[in-house]
Amino acid sequence: MHIIIIGCGRVGSQLAQILSHEGHNVVIIDKNQKSFKRLGSEFNGISITGIGFDPDILKRAGIERADAVAAVTNGDNSNIMVSEIAKKIYNVPQVITRIYDPLRADIYRKFGLNTISTTTLVARIFRSAILKESSKLKFSIGQDLGLLEYKVREPDKGEK
Repeated sequence: MHIIIIGCGRVGSQLAQILSHEGHNVVIIDKNQKSFKRLGSEFNGISITGIGFDPDILKRAGIERADAVAAVTNGDNSNIMVSEIAKKIYNVPQVITRIYDPLRADIYRKFGLNTISTTTLVARIFRSAILKESSKLKFSIGQDLGLLEYKVREPDKGEK
């Protein structure tokens, strides 16, 4: 697959490394050249310095032939803009958008964006850990349903 990732922070760089290692053609875009250091020497994709919603940058990244776009910058507005452009102008088949604000994630999901609110997912995991409850979290990404299951371990004897 030809996959474009917008944002080379912790999530973007990790995603790029995983997909690159699996043999996908990965292009990662970030406005800060220094962010690409996170990719390490094993990354065999392409990195482009620039703004992820700039049409010229997207064309350099091969948006016309992209199978997927993941917008994972640290800004909801940038992620939304990139996703809208990828989906509505370039008809990229799979577009996933990280949105920090849970309310905005719900709103944009209703408008057809495939959103993941990491804030909501992590808050639910922490809640279960605090209450020492194992849990199954259901979340949707567009028409697809995801399930995250985890078990809270019992403390060792002597731990509180």
